[in-house]
Amino acid sequence: MTKRDFLKNWDAMRIFRLIAGLSIAVYGIYSKDYVLLMFSAFFLLQAILNISCCGVQGCGSSNAKNEKGTYEDQVKPFKP
Repeated sequence: MTKRDFLKNWDAMRIFRLIAGLSIAVYGIYSKDYVLLMFSAFFLLQAILNISCCGVQGCGSSNAKNEKGTYEDQVKPFKP
């Protein structure tokens, strides 16, 4: 992974994490609250590395179209 890979694929959630991390960091510095600074570091790390709590694309579902439905082979279609 090169340095330029961190600058690619910026979606809405990644931008939201960056803005949230920066704003929490600014408020944490202003209020001298170190817990907020650790919380902001968590958001900034997620934004920079493009990871979420589930990992990279961990919460997504597969888009495989060749998978059969759950009961497709057991339920017979109704033909009047």
